[in-house]
Amino acid sequence: MMRPILILTVLSVSGCMSMTDFRAGMGGGGSTAPARVTPAVTPAPVTPVMTAKERLFSAIEGQGCELNATNVGAILASATISREELLQLTPELQSEGRVEVSGGGAIRAISSTCA
Repeated sequence: MMRPILILTVLSVSGCMSMTDFRAGMGGGGSTAPARVTPAVTPAPVTPVMTAKERLFSAIEGQGCELNATNVGAILASATISREELLQLTPELQSEGRVEVSGGGAIRAISSTCA
């Protein structure tokens, strides 16, 4: 019983030794591996980083062009700034002529969007 298995094993192994390398006909040569195809990397779109001042101004424009007592929380959340930052940024925006501050504490944006 062992003898036929041994003969089949020897024949199988000897058959592997004489296999033809068909890659030679594909330009790859007998011993060289085929060239790898690397997919092109598409760069991610660049999102501009906005400063706190730009985020505040954009948030004011998005809330009807005016920051007041009723929408201050929504604007601060949208701009991701604190009340302290609001107090620092408002004079800067005012000196640039981008906002007007009223006596009642409201801040009105001045832009082509806020006519």
